[in-house]
Amino acid sequence: MTKLLGSWALAAMICAVAPQTVLAYDVPIQASFAVAFSSSPNTGNVTYCGGTPLTNAIESHGDGFSTLGALGFSLHKTGNGQLFHGCLTLTAPNGDTLTATYDAVGSGANANHFASLTGTLTFTGGTGLFSGATGSATFTAASGPFYPASSFVPVQGMAFYVVQGRVSIGGTGDRR
Repeated sequence: MTKLLGSWALAAMICAVAPQTVLAYDVPIQASFAVAFSSSPNTGNVTYCGGTPLTNAIESHGDGFSTLGALGFSLHKTGNGQLFHGCLTLTAPNGDTLTATYDAVGSGANANHFASLTGTLTFTGGTGLFSGATGSATFTAASGPFYPASSFVPVQGMAFYVVQGRVSIGGTGDRR
C-alpha cells in the first residue's frame, strides 16, 4: 500500500510541475474583408513570399470579420492582371498575427474597370495564438480602381474578399 501511495504522490508531483501542453485544433475559417489597394509598376523587381517579380507591386490594407474574430488585413503582392502572388498578414485586436502566402488568378477588368480574383491562402504561421498555424483557404474577390488605370500612377482602388477554409492553431502558441 505504501508503494502505491508513493507512486500516486510521485505521479501527482510530476503532473503539477510538468509544462502544460496545449493541443492544436483544426477550426474552420470564414471571413470577409474590405481593403484599399495601391498598385505601381514593379520597377524594382520586388518579390514576396518566394514569388516571381510580376509587372505590378501591389499593397493592400483593410479589415474585416471572421469566425476567428475581427482581423486586420495587410497584403503585399505582385501581379500582372492575370496572376498574383504575395504575403498576407491577418492581425487580431490583441496583436496576434496569422500569416499566409497568397496566390490568385484574375479575370481581367470589364468595361467599367471591375475585376474578379479567385485564389488560395496557405497559412504559414503567426504569433501568439496563431504561432505555428497551418492550413489553407480559398477566396474570391472583387476589385475596382478609383480611377481608370491609365489616368493615375499609382492606381488606387478597393477590393472585397470572401474567404473560406480551415486553419490548425494552438499547440505552440501563447494562450493569452
